[in-house]
Amino acid sequence: MSLSRRTLLQAAAGFGAAQLPLHASLAHAQSKTISATTYPGAWESAHRSILLPAFAKATGASTSLVSSLAVDTVSKIVASKANPPYDVVILDEGPYLAALSQDIFEKIPVDKMPNLKDVPPKLVDPRGLGVFVSGQIIGIAYNTEKIKNPPKNWNDLLKPEYKGRVGLAGMGSTLMSAWMVEIARLNGGSEENLEPAFQFVKKLLPNVSAVASNPGSLATLFQQGQIDISVHYNNNVGDLQGKGVPVALARPETGWIHIKSVMHIVKNTKNPDLAAAYINAALSPEVQTQMAAAPYFVAPVSSKAQFSPGLQAYAKNVAEIEAMNGVDWAKLNPRRGEYIDRFNREVKV
Repeated sequence: MSLSRRTLLQAAAGFGAAQLPLHASLAHAQSKTISATTYPGAWESAHRSILLPAFAKATGASTSLVSSLAVDTVSKIVASKANPPYDVVILDEGPYLAALSQDIFEKIPVDKMPNLKDVPPKLVDPRGLGVFVSGQIIGIAYNTEKIKNPPKNWNDLLKPEYKGRVGLAGMGSTLMSAWMVEIARLNGGSEENLEPAFQFVKKLLPNVSAVASNPGSLATLFQQGQIDISVHYNNNVGDLQGKGVPVALARPETGWIHIKSVMHIVKNTKNPDLAAAYINAALSPEVQTQMAAAPYFVAPVSSKAQFSPGLQAYAKNVAEIEAMNGVDWAKLNPRRGEYIDRFNREVKV
């Protein structure tokens, strides 16, 4: 049965290189190309330049990489369970927890993923249906040439001097959902009550010049000079800096926000071993270390990965990252579809 994206959000949301080469027989038993998802923008650049070559070197296989927001990824898999469009997917924590009830994930074959031993047990799904592979940090991105005094807190976005200079992303993105939770919490709300966040955004609208469809598009608006300040991920900001865009990420006085991403093998994939090898490559110390370096600064999960000097500007180790502000997705998910619909209706430029 095909489910619409909105139906999936409202129904499912309530529920809660060290790589090993594949055996020669595997090359004949499975297709030598797998389909995997990534996120638009810096994530896609990082995966294409770092993860895909590592996976190809370890297996001799290639990857058809598709950029997709997590909620869209889940919707497409649910609509085609018997013949899923992807072999392996990356999701943020919220969509992953919401999708558990849909029975679309295969168990992780621990014996075929040797790099899993270097990942803390708490970062592996307790049912064995996925493993966290990375983390992102959210702060206030700003154009360093046009804004000389770095913003200090989220309320700075409301300053009259930023009229027509603020950018936002759609709430279908984890970036904006996590930020809305943070704003709600700072103003007396919670994951279960985003009303204070919607009131904040209502006051912010005169300053908003654009609402991007996803974080990657939001980064493009910075690159094109259409916005000068926004909520954003550290890896997108690092990617922009690598392209010569005068942008930096300021730490709000209330602290950074931390978001985790998890990879899954899709149930009914015709390439389960290659899908496992893909995640194993993503967890390798080499890939984790490269992803943590400039320009992406993606927070690693492997105990053998090294924190680059750039990433250490945010945190010195995994423990510091885990201590950052987060989201209780189990509480947010039951109302997330409703919140997204409201955001789409009310937040227009």
